[in-house]
Amino acid sequence: MGSTITPLKYHMVGQDALIIMSDGRCSRPVQVTHDALTDIQSPACCDASRLAQYLEFFAEMAVKKIEKEAIAFDGRIWITADDVRAWRSLHPGMTENTATSPAPVQQ
Repeated sequence: MGSTITPLKYHMVGQDALIIMSDGRCSRPVQVTHDALTDIQSPACCDASRLAQYLEFFAEMAVKKIEKEAIAFDGRIWITADDVRAWRSLHPGMTENTATSPAPVQQ
């Protein structure tokens, strides 16, 4: 994938979320687990509005995994609660009242 990887589409799939990341030439599915969605900020919430609110944070985590080639056997990138905790430890305070407005990508 190229150097500019951005979220193309996203939606909830049960209690998880699916984000399609694209560099304009190819796409990669990113699975965000229920625990990752609920751990990103208090109070815990797992719905489309939480996903939209933190889409850029999850996309940044996905890009880092894509760059490291941390890809599952089925081609997906998985974002888990462990990933959220690791990301937050590197970016203290970033998710506290700093979420972006819902991103203008297709659901």
